[in-house]
Amino acid sequence: MPATHHVLIINPNTSRSVTERLVSQLSPGLPEVQLHGATAQFGAAYIADEYSYCVAGHAVLDAWERAQPLAPPGGYHAVLVGCFGDPGLPALDEVAGIPVLGLAQAAVQALARQGWQRVAVVTGGEKWQPMLERWSRAAGHDGPGAALQIVQVRTLAATGLQMMQSPDRTAQALAQASAESLQGTGAQAVLLGGAGLAGMGERVRTITGLPVWDCVEAAQQSLQHTLATAGRRAAVA
Repeated sequence: MPATHHVLIINPNTSRSVTERLVSQLSPGLPEVQLHGATAQFGAAYIADEYSYCVAGHAVLDAWERAQPLAPPGGYHAVLVGCFGDPGLPALDEVAGIPVLGLAQAAVQALARQGWQRVAVVTGGEKWQPMLERWSRAAGHDGPGAALQIVQVRTLAATGLQMMQSPDRTAQALAQASAESLQGTGAQAVLLGGAGLAGMGERVRTITGLPVWDCVEAAQQSLQHTLATAGRRAAVA
């Protein structure tokens, strides 16, 4: 990799605290990468239903456009949509001209590269269950023939934003839900979905000793992979 890559992190929520959390959790694993956070200017403080998810797709494109005048010389090398559910991802991929990753897509790809084939998703906000099941089908993760199959989407009543406000209680609730999801579903690993759950993977692993990752740490691995691959291609060219 060159000395510095510049990556734009778009938070489709309007909560700047979520943007800051994403950047702070991603940064330690990306020492040669400069992260640039961009927060949605309209929509929900934290996406938790179909309406706010739909609005967030527009907010992502708006944040991308607003980030262009602030881009470093040479522009951004990649962009990450920081919502587990990836609102606006196909449209952004169409116009960006650089690698575009979504938090859900990137996290699942990272677990697939680790060799996991059957994964359970645990997240906050009950309305996310049908939304993520639809996303899983659209992404090709819902059948036994899938390279990585999402065998269960399990939701807790609290939203990700509420979970951020009670980290100790959240860690215990996620630990219990993760352990239950690994029993009887055929899942080999658990993926914690939601930008607000950044950092919870390590906490839950410490509590349970189980193969549990949060989507932000998994997406970090995919960013590393994407930038390294782009660097090798540039060197060959």
